[in-house]
Amino acid sequence: MNPIRRSAAVAVTSGVAVASLLLPNPASASTTTNPAAAAAGFLARHMAANGHHLVTSFDGKAYPDYGLTADAILSIDAAGAAQHEAKLATAYLEREVANYLGGTAPNIYPGSAAKLLLVAEAQHINPQDFGGVDLVGAIVGTEGAGGAPAGEFQNPMDTDFSASVLVQSLAVLALASSPATAPPSASAVGFLAGQQCGNGAFQVAIRTDIGTDCLTSDNDVDTTAYAVQALLAAGNHAAANAGARWIASQERGDSGWGETPGATSEANSTALAVQALLATHRKANPGIRWLVSHQEGCKAKVGRRGAIRAQDGKYVAATAIRATTQAGAALAARPLAWIDKGGATPSAPTLKC
Repeated sequence: MNPIRRSAAVAVTSGVAVASLLLPNPASASTTTNPAAAAAGFLARHMAANGHHLVTSFDGKAYPDYGLTADAILSIDAAGAAQHEAKLATAYLEREVANYLGGTAPNIYPGSAAKLLLVAEAQHINPQDFGGVDLVGAIVGTEGAGGAPAGEFQNPMDTDFSASVLVQSLAVLALASSPATAPPSASAVGFLAGQQCGNGAFQVAIRTDIGTDCLTSDNDVDTTAYAVQALLAAGNHAAANAGARWIASQERGDSGWGETPGATSEANSTALAVQALLATHRKANPGIRWLVSHQEGCKAKVGRRGAIRAQDGKYVAATAIRATTQAGAALAARPLAWIDKGGATPSAPTLKC
């Protein structure tokens, strides 16, 4: 097991301890009262119904969504349940690895490779032979590619869409969390830290002029949450804690988070904020309770039970599936670097009603 995950599995902080009281351990039975396990069961059933992956619809047609599938596997692993489907979904991603990466190294999408590296580690698969691809080498091969600055990860064949602070964060986090590789280079960590705004936040787009501070309107909770987890895993605690303090300052009155300052609370941003706060040993129970309050319970139709609504209001299938893929890990009180399938049960539980 990854040493980061091993230490996290036994860590008891003020935030995690309370969260564990709020969220009992998932039972091995086919029903559960645990919110994270119920979310895992919901995701597993949707993946099974779609050929062991999740889909995104566009113009009335459904397309495989590899990134969403990877997020779902990580949430399932965090919950400690539904491993029968998680294994099948991981095998699907192995078969589709070339399609998700977009080509062969170095002409691959580093963010995609980073997500797969996190999945491989959580699923105990050799990341240097994931569907025949060395994910570690693939990520490292994109560093500085295509004339990028030292430390920046990008696909040299698609520089406009392959590079962002979020992608940089995923790549640094995946490399820092994997025992299959040396830590990310000092240049990669430094490039990410250099993107931090004066208030501790990060924005999505990479800034070429880091001497000029970010616009507050460009501050992004999701990107900052990924960056916090990445910098912490890479050992830059000062930058990580500055980012976590900014995230804490953005908590809404309803205990949730929106993606940008002042935005309405929604599940994906709340889940990522919770993960970043827990990773830096801060209390995140209000955010966890916000997610639980948006979970479809026993009054919902059977097929919806366990899902997390994206925002206040009615259940919308497409947005709920996307929200649940990230919310599940937060409900389990597991930041990305802590996720591991060890001890998980095979069944996909339904909510006990």
